[in-house]
Amino acid sequence: MKVAIQGVKGAFHEVAAREYFAGRDIDIVEKMSFEEVLNSVENCENDYGLIAIENTIAGTIHANLNLLRRKEVRICGEIFLRVRQNLAVLPGVKIEDLREVRSHYMAINQTRQFFSQYPHIKLAECADTALGMRQVAESGDRTLGAVGSELAAQANGLEIIAPGIETFKKNYTRFMVVKNAMDSGLETFNKASLNLVLKNKVGSLAQILSVMSYYNVDLTKVESMPIMGQPMQYMFYVDVKFDDQRMYNGMITAIRPLLNKIHILGEYMEGSKSWEQMHND
Repeated sequence: MKVAIQGVKGAFHEVAAREYFAGRDIDIVEKMSFEEVLNSVENCENDYGLIAIENTIAGTIHANLNLLRRKEVRICGEIFLRVRQNLAVLPGVKIEDLREVRSHYMAINQTRQFFSQYPHIKLAECADTALGMRQVAESGDRTLGAVGSELAAQANGLEIIAPGIETFKKNYTRFMVVKNAMDSGLETFNKASLNLVLKNKVGSLAQILSVMSYYNVDLTKVESMPIMGQPMQYMFYVDVKFDDQRMYNGMITAIRPLLNKIHILGEYMEGSKSWEQMHND
């Protein structure tokens, strides 16, 4: 089974993929952009794809929501991954030897407090955390280090000299698992991601929310985004959770006449951890 990820092997996307598909034999396929991941699933080159959608620190990746809406793919699962950032170097290198540390800009932002203790180290951005690890290993430069996952460090033969250097320990990323839109959906699910375009009239959103409440469907996330080419017009991305699929189906039927457009991005089982559980870890 081929699973496409954004980044190179050892990236947090691979860590999430291996957790989600634990116990199954998967081949990780490297893609350098989120769009390439979705294109490969849309074109049936890969069976599944994984893309990050939000982080407890950085928030929602809005560009990826738009990609999910535009591509012929379907969300079929989600996983929440605790992100632990680690400083890795060539074996035997000490932190005093370093002059530059490479990583993805988000990982750099998550570890600035740690590196403030070492002003002699320059922080340099690269396209992916695991790519930074690979560059250090291939360079043989003992003044270079990288920040990323334990998996990436192991894959590149690097030594972790400072584990868990992220500033905020409750650092989780939510990843969406996608498959081709023509594949059959899940028979059992308790969560859905929707894209809604409301009618331009007073109280439209309030009506939708009232219908959701009536059908006992829990709105767990809502994001508004402008509609390109239509000034001051907005679409909404929402996640809903429910205990009864029949009530959810009834809600979908009830809100359709109240909308200009509805796009079901996916129906799936809730990830293993809720935001509430994560904040109590």
